Amino acid sequence: MSFIPVTHSRSFRIRWVICCLIVLVGYVTGAMPVWAQNPGTAQSVILNPINITATRSERSPADIPNSITQITRTPQHNYQPGATLDEFARGTPGVFFQNQFNFTQDLRIAIRGFGARSPFGVRGIQMRVDGIPATLPDGQTQLDSIDPALIERMDILRGPSASLYGNASGGMIDITTREAPPEKFVVMPRQVFGQYGYLKSELFMGGRQGNFGYSLYGSHLQQDGWRGHSAMQNTFSQAKLNFQTSDNSNLMLVLREFYSPLSKDPGALTRAEVQADPRQASARNVQYNAGEEIRQEEMGIRFRQKPSAGKEFSVTGHWLQRDFQSRQQFFDGGQVQFDRQVGGLMMQFVNDHILFNRPNRFLVGIDYGIQNDDRQRFNNNFGARGALNLSQTERVQSVGPFFRNEWRMADKLDLVFGGRWDWLHYQVKDQFKTDGNQSGSRTVSQASGTAGLVYHVTPQQQIYAHVASVFEAPTTTELINNPAGKGGFNPNLNAQTSLSNELGFRGNTAGFQYDTAVFFIRTWNEITPFELTSSPGRSFFRNAGQSRRIGMETRLATPEWKGLRGEVSYTFSDFEFEKYLVNDANLKGNIFPGIPRHRWEGLVRYAHPFGFFGQVHVQRVGEFFVNDINTAANPAYTLGQLLLGWEKKHHSIEGSVFFGVNNLFDAHYNANTRINAALGRYYEPGPPLNVFGGVRMRIAVF
Repeated sequence: MSFIPVTHSRSFRIRWVICCLIVLVGYVTGAMPVWAQNPGTAQSVILNPINITATRSERSPADIPNSITQITRTPQHNYQPGATLDEFARGTPGVFFQNQFNFTQDLRIAIRGFGARSPFGVRGIQMRVDGIPATLPDGQTQLDSIDPALIERMDILRGPSASLYGNASGGMIDITTREAPPEKFVVMPRQVFGQYGYLKSELFMGGRQGNFGYSLYGSHLQQDGWRGHSAMQNTFSQAKLNFQTSDNSNLMLVLREFYSPLSKDPGALTRAEVQADPRQASARNVQYNAGEEIRQEEMGIRFRQKPSAGKEFSVTGHWLQRDFQSRQQFFDGGQVQFDRQVGGLMMQFVNDHILFNRPNRFLVGIDYGIQNDDRQRFNNNFGARGALNLSQTERVQSVGPFFRNEWRMADKLDLVFGGRWDWLHYQVKDQFKTDGNQSGSRTVSQASGTAGLVYHVTPQQQIYAHVASVFEAPTTTELINNPAGKGGFNPNLNAQTSLSNELGFRGNTAGFQYDTAVFFIRTWNEITPFELTSSPGRSFFRNAGQSRRIGMETRLATPEWKGLRGEVSYTFSDFEFEKYLVNDANLKGNIFPGIPRHRWEGLVRYAHPFGFFGQVHVQRVGEFFVNDINTAANPAYTLGQLLLGWEKKHHSIEGSVFFGVNNLFDAHYNANTRINAALGRYYEPGPPLNVFGGVRMRIAVF
């Protein structure tokens, strides 16, 4: 049963009707000429797999002094279950995923340790989808409204990028969803089945009529879950419209809606409970009916224009509405409800010109965002709503002007530098004053900079060096979770800052792609989570003094040979605290929790000319600690996936069937860990060997 109010959804449905009418009119009239495939238009940016947009302008990865992984959709991506984002990004060094099976807590992502502290959702990493920020002004990101089956391309910037994106930019994930296909009309249904009640239905439709391209997508996902109290279901829909408004300008409109009426949280277990019965849910989670319900609606619009050769101006606006209710596994304030409104505006200008007889690109812009949460907390009376014990309005505003310059200072040497200044203002208005007035405000301002060099050893090989600063302000959720038990903000929690140094080498020789990077990051006021025994499951946060991170990331991919190709990656992470005093204990030298020291991934794919295909993916995750005091660890584990199928094309109709095995080696492992959890409840076990399969079709009209 859903408790989500629907008063805000009517206007969004009206926009959906208008969107569909636009598609219908464009399709029926055919009044617009064929989409211009000009270099620099939004379409060419998306279709060209060589360039990336994670640095806010279309650029070849060879010219960027950062570690960048670009992943484009392959046929094998069409044969994944389509549940979580990590299915698309497997094999990326330096990026660690957890929590693929607890949809209440969301997928956890860590890039070089940034994001490892997150108890739910994503922290410390910026994310954009079709150029629209998925990261809120306060720095948190929810991934529930990103469907992995809709992703066309993903650019992952591994390392700090605050000079471009500001707060919480320890890494950057830039996602492009599927564009309108080149045909007049295409329809692609897909159905996936799996164990433990897994069922996902998808439908994609799109096409082009003259200057107009559109794609419509809808999906429904449900599963009972392997563990007790882990059933979920959600529905997602997106409309993406592209208009070529003139020879040198284009307009994109994106509408999305996500609705999850059911998402149960099985909670974490102690090691003894895992050994006794890994399928069981935490008794407290069942007792308090832990879970959540969500409705989210969002809209984004982007306009790009090239007023003259070498110049491009773009403006992007976005809006989001999120209704959220959750039940946590404790009584006092254990039910949370908020109505969130988010809006923003981004403007930037790119100028390609000649500086001292050398090519130069100068980029300048400004980002503005506002977030308003109307939050209430109620006592959780074993799943029933109890008395109100908190009511407050939280507002965050952010402003960030930035610039970036990319100059070919010599025939083989590029110089890149940039800077940004961010201003964040937090304000809370207490509307529940029986325990006093906790209204207040906080302001965080920070300058960030970056500088890098790229040396082109050959046209296909580069050596690069990069220095960047990054800061991470506490999110509103982290600030309002006050261990003192009061409303308002936690006055003892401050922003963390980091300085990153990186050296890398990458290239492409005879079809072999290789990439190696080493880095050293020092962080001050590291934000770490902890729990109280009185509120198990609720995370509080504190600053941990100082830490340092030393790491190496490497990847090798082979060219295709007679339908066979492979890739392998390795990540080494040596992260530890340099200064950290907590409860009179000195934790200097302790290992950073939540990140394995060693991690390997390997992938082999084969495609036969007759349409048969297969893929094997293996991941080895080393042991890692799950608390700051290093008394509890998550054991190492090895996961594998086998994927087999057959696809056939006849004229304009394609069809395929596929079959997969997850956890191929039937490993006993924990799919998620909760850092510094109370009562030793660190572990969320993952399912044993399980199978899935499905069918997919593509029908085109030319």
